[in-house]
Amino acid sequence: MRCFETRMTYLQFLKYLVPSVLTMIFLSFYTTIDGFFVSRYAGSDALAGINIVIPITCVIFGVAVMLATGAGAIIGERLGRKKEREANEIFTFITITLIVFSVIFTIVGIVFLKEICILLGSSNRLLIHVMPYAFVIFLGTLPMTFKLFFEYLVRTDGRPGVGMVMSLAGLILNVVFDYIFVALWDMGTYGAAWGTFLSITVSMLIGLVYFLKFSHIRFCKPKVNGEVLLKSCTNGSSEMLTEMSTGITTFLFNIIIMNYFGEDGVAAVTIIMYIYYFFIAIYMGIAVATAPVVSYNLGSGNYEKIKETIRYSFITIGISSVMILTISLIFGKQIIHLFVGGGNVFSLTWDGLKLFSTVFLFIGLNVFLSGYFTALGKGFISALISSLRSLILVVTFILILPRLIGVSGIWITMPLAEAVTIFVAVYLYRTYGRVYISSQLSFNV
Repeated sequence: MRCFETRMTYLQFLKYLVPSVLTMIFLSFYTTIDGFFVSRYAGSDALAGINIVIPITCVIFGVAVMLATGAGAIIGERLGRKKEREANEIFTFITITLIVFSVIFTIVGIVFLKEICILLGSSNRLLIHVMPYAFVIFLGTLPMTFKLFFEYLVRTDGRPGVGMVMSLAGLILNVVFDYIFVALWDMGTYGAAWGTFLSITVSMLIGLVYFLKFSHIRFCKPKVNGEVLLKSCTNGSSEMLTEMSTGITTFLFNIIIMNYFGEDGVAAVTIIMYIYYFFIAIYMGIAVATAPVVSYNLGSGNYEKIKETIRYSFITIGISSVMILTISLIFGKQIIHLFVGGGNVFSLTWDGLKLFSTVFLFIGLNVFLSGYFTALGKGFISALISSLRSLILVVTFILILPRLIGVSGIWITMPLAEAVTIFVAVYLYRTYGRVYISSQLSFNV
C-alpha cells in the first residue's frame, strides 16, 4: 500500500490510474460485446432485446457496487488505522450478505421471468430474444455480483493490477465464447448470455483465489454487524443509484423511443448507450482508483495526500472530457458501423449521438465528486449528486422534453441533467469537500 501514502508526480498518478480505468473499460465491454455479435449475426431485434434486459444487470451491479464501495471505504479506513482484524470481519460479513442477495434474486427472477420481461417493455416481437437472455443473466447473479465486488476490493487491498487481470481475462473469454455460441453455433441472445455467464465466472474465480491466498484482506470468522451493513448501504448508495438509475433511464428511453420509431429506435438507443458505457468507464476508473487512496489517508490523517489526489484527478478529468467529446463526434459514424451497416437504425443512432455526446463534457466531474464523498464517508452528499444526475433530473427531463421539442428531447435529456448537476456538485465540494480537508489540515497544524 505504499502508493497510498507516498507523494506522486502527475505521470506516476496516471500510471496508477491505468489498471482501474482499463478494468472499468473491460467491464463495460461485456454487454457491448454481446451487442456486437448479436447485431452482426442475429439482427437488430436481437440487439434491442439485449437492451431490454439491461435494467436487470443494473440491479445486480447496483447492489454489488453499493456494498463494494460502501464497505470498501470502511475497510480502507480500518486498514489506515491498522485495524486489520476489524477489516477482515467486515469483508467476510459483506461477502455473506452478497451471497444471500444473489440466491434470492436468482430465484425470484427465474420464477417470474416472463412477467419481468414484459414489465421491462418487451414487445411480443422482441420476447423471443429477451427471455433467453434474461434467464441466463438471472442464473449468473452470483458470479456477476462477486466479480464486481472482488474487483473493487482488490483496489482497497492496494492491488489494482489484479482487478485488471480479472477483467481482461473475462473480456477475452467473452469474445471467444460469443464467437463460438453466436457466430458459429447461431444461438442468438441465448448464446451471448452464456458467453457472458462463463467469462464472468472465470473472472470471479480469479478474484476468489486472490482473496483466499494472496490478499492482505482475508476471510475470517464473520461478525454480524448491522451498523456496518447500514453504513455500507448508505455510504455506497450513490454508486447503487448510478447503476439502478441507468436501468431506470434505459427502461424509460426504451418505452418512449418505441413510440417514435418502434424496435429500430430501441436498437439505436442500445448503440448510443454502449458508447456511453464505454466512455463513462474512464471516469468511473478514475473515481474507483482514487477512492481507496482517499479513505486510507482519511484514516491515517494524511490530508496532503488527499489534496494531491484531488488536484491530479481534476486535471485528468478536464483533459479527458474534451478528448472524449471530440472522439465521439469525429469517429461516431465509424463506431456505429461496428454494430450496424446502415439503414434506418444507423441514421437514428447518428442523429441521436450528435446531441447526446455533449454529456461527456459534464459527467466526469459529477462521477468523481460522487465517488470522492463516498470515500470521505459522506454517503448522503454522494447520493444527492448521483440521484440528481442519474435519476431525478433524467426522469424529469425525459418525461417533459420529448413533449415540448419532440425526439430531440430524448437525446438531450442526459446532457442537460449532467449540466445542471455539475453546479450542485461543485457547490457541495466547495462547501463540504474542500473545506473539510482544509479544516483537518489546519487542525493538525
